[in-house]
Amino acid sequence: MLIKQVCVIGAGISGLVAAKTFIEEGYEVTVFEKQKSLGGVWEKSRTYPGLTIQNTRDTYAFSDYPMPASYPEWPTAEQMQKYLESYAQHFGVMEKIRFHTEVTKVEQKTDGTGWVVSVNTLADSEINTTSQKYEFDFVLVCNGIFNIPHQPSLAGKEEFIASGGQLLHSTQFNDISAIAGKRVIVVGFGKSAVDIATTAAPVAAECTLVFRQASWKIPRFFFGVLNMKYVLLSRFAEAWLPYRHLQGIERLLHTVGKPLVWLYWRVCEMLLGLHLDVHAFEMQPSKPLNQSLDCGGISVLPPNFRKHLRSGKIRTFKTAIARLMPGGVELATGEHLPADIVILATGFRQDIPFLEEKYHQLIIDNQNIFHLYRHLIHPDIPQMGFVGYNSSFYCQLTSEIGARWLAEYVKGNLVLPSNSAMYDEMATEWQWSKTYWNYIDNNGTCIAPFHLHHIEQLINDMGVKSHKKFWQKIPQVLMPLDPSIYKNILQQLS
Repeated sequence: MLIKQVCVIGAGISGLVAAKTFIEEGYEVTVFEKQKSLGGVWEKSRTYPGLTIQNTRDTYAFSDYPMPASYPEWPTAEQMQKYLESYAQHFGVMEKIRFHTEVTKVEQKTDGTGWVVSVNTLADSEINTTSQKYEFDFVLVCNGIFNIPHQPSLAGKEEFIASGGQLLHSTQFNDISAIAGKRVIVVGFGKSAVDIATTAAPVAAECTLVFRQASWKIPRFFFGVLNMKYVLLSRFAEAWLPYRHLQGIERLLHTVGKPLVWLYWRVCEMLLGLHLDVHAFEMQPSKPLNQSLDCGGISVLPPNFRKHLRSGKIRTFKTAIARLMPGGVELATGEHLPADIVILATGFRQDIPFLEEKYHQLIIDNQNIFHLYRHLIHPDIPQMGFVGYNSSFYCQLTSEIGARWLAEYVKGNLVLPSNSAMYDEMATEWQWSKTYWNYIDNNGTCIAPFHLHHIEQLINDMGVKSHKKFWQKIPQVLMPLDPSIYKNILQQLS
């Protein structure tokens, strides 16, 4: 079938780079975005005060569009959103986006030649909506893995709110003045929880961090001088973890070199533990560091968190909230904590709620596990691709290479295995991830910590070969990721 009309669902990082890639290839692209502006997790209405990217500026840019040199090493959410707007303008994506338009249903056409996409568009009044249907030859699902807030059910919610308390998800905390002089409880221990607690500590009357499990936290600078990108964001750092397909030096490292690998990770744990003083504050992670480097297992510490922790401006309780109550919360330990505002930094859940049910069931099983080949397609769902479902520390790059892979797939340039072989590969990869990494909480859509292995796998699928000599590759292995080394892939495919 000849494909001309392409639908992109979502205008976050993944949707923007998917649209840009398919526009470059000459397709007629339409992007639907339910928010009033682009950016996904970086869209203004969804970001909390003090939010910055975790990666350094140069490692979180697209391969062919570096961030402005004027940006700090860790750009703010506002700067990130402006960067994405600039990217969309530069590559002609902006005029393809229909804002305030939510996709409600994606169904296959009766003749099986494409898709019918139903949308609701919010009118200018922001009250009335209009419903429309469009037909497309190919659909790119880019709705993100951070688009549906996870809000645990807490007993006593109505009584807490009736007494004047506020219960917010982290995506609803958009104004720092709302917590000034208030007693704040932040629930969770991921990036958003620690960020928000750090932001709240200087302005709130009290700031308390309540979490069930601690996770590893990485300082921006090791020993105060060594930028974390030299330690974590390189091919060399990835080599210390046993990939499913071991080759060359990595095979040697994870066979006869196992004692060295074990020692490496124990030394890293000791240094990180001393940095944060995890024992004094009951923040010792339950999993070893080398089994925690997935999408939710580690995060980068914001500046001043340790200072506020040690001064007592941030109190910590390693337990769960049993229930909310008028004026505060009751912990599972039986303790009562006063609170005016409870902020749930409890993450997100992932779904494709608009997808036709028979296809929805193929991708997401009854255990809420996602099944996609290369995290990009499903063998039995024609003319549909998924961008951003290969979540990593370099989301912009894994989405970019994934979108390029899908463009080659649509053009018929990929040599793919049979459907049964793809199913076998999906099952094998999932079983390995589940056994070694315990990926249940990430639904199988996180490819961390093997970001660069995944990128190389996609590039190999496309038939792009490196012509560099071994010694020429050494800087790429040892130094932090430079996305620009991938900017000429399109030319190499020509």
